[in-house]
Amino acid sequence: MALKSIFVPFCEEKSAETAFRAAALMARGDNAHISVVHLRARPAPPANVYFPLGGVSTEFTENFQKAEDRLADNLKALFTKLCEETGVSMASLEERTDAHGGTASWADREGDPLADYARQATAFDLSVLAAAGDDATPMEENIAESLLFQSGRPVLLCPASGLEAAPSKIVVAWNGAEEAARAVGATLALLKSAKDVNVVSVRKPEAPFINTDDITAYLRLHGVAASATEIEVTGEESVNARLDAEIRAAAPDLLVMGAYSHSRWRQAVLGGFTRHMIHEAKMPVLMMH
Repeated sequence: MALKSIFVPFCEEKSAETAFRAAALMARGDNAHISVVHLRARPAPPANVYFPLGGVSTEFTENFQKAEDRLADNLKALFTKLCEETGVSMASLEERTDAHGGTASWADREGDPLADYARQATAFDLSVLAAAGDDATPMEENIAESLLFQSGRPVLLCPASGLEAAPSKIVVAWNGAEEAARAVGATLALLKSAKDVNVVSVRKPEAPFINTDDITAYLRLHGVAASATEIEVTGEESVNARLDAEIRAAAPDLLVMGAYSHSRWRQAVLGGFTRHMIHEAKMPVLMMH
């Protein structure tokens, strides 16, 4: 199924531009619609500030509101600029037709970024975010995790280098788990359009055998001529380190993988490799929980 609706939360200018440019590339290919949403946070006083009797001071609230207004104005101006530069038409979801090609709309409202972005993302085929690099804010990191684990939809994380073209070479990190299966099912359209798809499985000798024959057969039935690489690591080498090395050596345009939250706790607790890819991926990564 082609992508028809893409969700892009706008939080900060730098990350917003990375995400929108990637979403625009995908939208133009499928005549899809991009819904850009900026949520204005509600004022909350710093934990080390005490307001005796009157609650949050009027001055604090006014300064907070002015800062939120400036950020919203800057992000809306950036949205308009990016639509012009990427050739995406501005149109509401109700107005747009396939004749418009790729389209995008802007919404600006008050809400709780950690809960409401994920809630809105449930009604879209895909969410697109900038990967949480070294300069990401704690809010951006938390939003990425909330979308991954609360939206029930795939999330595309793009590094600062962005997504330069439709993915032609794709690696699927496969361990036979339900999260990986969902990620593959959600990306069939992208996998079918790619020229090179490789399913990579890495395990320790004592771990259960991972059969890649079934998933490659499934992909062939859907028109994807996928190859498979099965690796058994020994000694002190970790599965995560070897998987990371294999992915880097393959240098794919896109990595497809499941997102794992061990014991359902957030990461002290996110699966180690999931967290590693959220923060340090050097290529676009499409994840699904």
